[in-house]
Amino acid sequence: MKMRVLLIHILLCCCLWTQAAGKVTNHELRRDYLQWATRIADSQMRHNPELWMADFVKKPKWDYTQGLVAKAMLQAYETTDDTAYLGYVKQFADYFVGSDGSIRTYKLDTYNIDRVNGGNFLYDLYRYYPEERFLQAIELLRSQLLTQPRTEEGGFWHKKIYPHQMWLDGLYMGEVFYARYAATTGDYALFDDIVNQFMVVDKHTMDAKTGLNYHGWDESKEQAWADPCTGCSPNFWSRSIGWYVMALCDVLEYMPSSHPKRAELQAILERVCKSLMRFQDKRTGMWYQVTNYPKRTGNYLESTASAMFCYAMAKGARLGYLDESYLTVARNTFRGMTEQVVRANADGTVSLTQCCAVAGLGGKPYRDGTYAYYVGETVRDDDPKGIGPFLMAAIELSKSAADFVVAQDGTGDFRTIQAAIDAVPAYRKERTVIRIKPGIYRERIIIPACKQLVSLVGDDAERCVITYGNAARTIGVFGEMLGTSGSATFYTEADDLYMENLTIENAAGEGKQIGQAVAAHVSGDRAVFFRCRFLGNQDTLFTYAEGSRQYYKECYIEGTTDFVFGWSAAVFNRCTLHSKKNSYITAASTPRSQSVGYVFLDCTLTAAEGVDSVYLGRPWREYAKTVFIGCRMGGHIRAEGWHNWHKPQAEHTAFYAEYGNQGEGAPTDKRAGWAKQLTAEQAADYTPQQLLKGTDGWNPEHIRIYYLRK
Repeated sequence: MKMRVLLIHILLCCCLWTQAAGKVTNHELRRDYLQWATRIADSQMRHNPELWMADFVKKPKWDYTQGLVAKAMLQAYETTDDTAYLGYVKQFADYFVGSDGSIRTYKLDTYNIDRVNGGNFLYDLYRYYPEERFLQAIELLRSQLLTQPRTEEGGFWHKKIYPHQMWLDGLYMGEVFYARYAATTGDYALFDDIVNQFMVVDKHTMDAKTGLNYHGWDESKEQAWADPCTGCSPNFWSRSIGWYVMALCDVLEYMPSSHPKRAELQAILERVCKSLMRFQDKRTGMWYQVTNYPKRTGNYLESTASAMFCYAMAKGARLGYLDESYLTVARNTFRGMTEQVVRANADGTVSLTQCCAVAGLGGKPYRDGTYAYYVGETVRDDDPKGIGPFLMAAIELSKSAADFVVAQDGTGDFRTIQAAIDAVPAYRKERTVIRIKPGIYRERIIIPACKQLVSLVGDDAERCVITYGNAARTIGVFGEMLGTSGSATFYTEADDLYMENLTIENAAGEGKQIGQAVAAHVSGDRAVFFRCRFLGNQDTLFTYAEGSRQYYKECYIEGTTDFVFGWSAAVFNRCTLHSKKNSYITAASTPRSQSVGYVFLDCTLTAAEGVDSVYLGRPWREYAKTVFIGCRMGGHIRAEGWHNWHKPQAEHTAFYAEYGNQGEGAPTDKRAGWAKQLTAEQAADYTPQQLLKGTDGWNPEHIRIYYLRK
């Protein structure tokens, strides 16, 4: 039996770590990290058949640990498309979330900020199961933050029973959920409060000598564990710092790049990670339970904190919050953990050992925060506070192992995006992932039909910009005007394109001498754009091909006239449509035989200052189809909503409809008489999967598919 376990362990480790000798490609490295993710996720389900069991509890309880594992398991689903992971989380949610959005065992009036993190996974689950009860549950948890007790400087108390106290743990428990809420609802003013939470806790817990943060701070200085001068607890507990750096990374992901305090959060993350490197165990790449006493008797290499640091450093390096060198640190940490603290079990599962079970401050029995207290807490295997971050670290590391990297400074495989696309083998049957590092890429991009299954993944949409300045009236090499179709900055004819965190811009400007100027010209089938920006003026986004299915999720699209136009079947989910001029948003030319044109779900319609007379759409062709459902429409939308483009016959052939929209521009009592109002039953059929499934059953909600499969 021992020999069998040893062989399993050898097999688990050897696939990954030939990278040290430079013997694996990025493609192989990504595959190996994903294999680790699968092993961890599969073992989690074997060890805990019900997700609520994940924290060794005897009966179901809504808590932060299960929420953490649920979030990690959904990331595993998004990355591997294994529906077992999705079902595992859905079963958990079905048990806890009632039809009215109530949450079993959750009590708001205890003001325990840990419980808020229990619902962080609901944002992702809602993408696959858009049930109203999940939104209601999110609002319920959000309501706790509205009345959560605060310190005098506005920091959330950790719990009602721990008055005047902020713990580093609490920043992950509350602020990641809070930031996701702000980004999802578009209420970006909330980020001022979120930033303040970090500023307050960092101000009071940061130690100038080490650069680390103490576990907790008592504003009242009444606790026995609190320093009478500073109010801080007496030691640096690694997992509390782990929660802190994970919170910083995740909040920065959702925070607008234009926020004036963003750089301050990034600076905190950089300082803490730099400080952690002073205390890392160089042999294993891990960290000790009490961070700054690696050689002190009783201290031990602790797995949950090491996994958290690994995740934060990998993500921070990938998204540009940290220097790229931290990616190497994260890889070494992950390797060290697989070699030192991962145990292969006889049943084929793996276990994460050397996990601190729990640690806190105060309470009954009283926890005094001393060194002896921290090293004396229970150590166990497979603690969810280690399993969740370890799984997320594996997935995060897989994202950093792109097939090609584009970087203008020469640190990648190519300096231009087009060169990377040209290097993709024609008709390759595996997905090719191209990572694009920050830069202004002044080039025209063409992805021909033979370059299928390509993913272009930017580090940040506002810092990864593809821009060019051709317009319809631009004179080409043969002395002819390029025309609308010839003016685009970005062309794709390839099927199964995936793009994330990129800006596509036509910089030609706006005016009679310019005319139409397309940013993106999209004609491939099953195209997905996630968190991308499309910038231009007239005719910004050209959904070109008849029969092409396109999905835009959380994208920003701006323009003046007809800035979303074309033949394709396209669904826009939670996008922002920004009008820069009194004109028209859409100009669909849906073929008569095509049942779907443009559908806008849960989108936000905004306008530039002074813009107050915008139509939702007009029919470029007579059978145009455009529908708005559950959108927020600003006062710039005209009361009649729709224009017939001086084609009276189109009033009988076009299909323009709305349902459940809100805002100043949403009332339908003065809408054009030929526009339709859907019933609730009809609107329920307008889901991305139903609209774009075609004959192959494509589900566009499986949007994060760029790292793994065909």
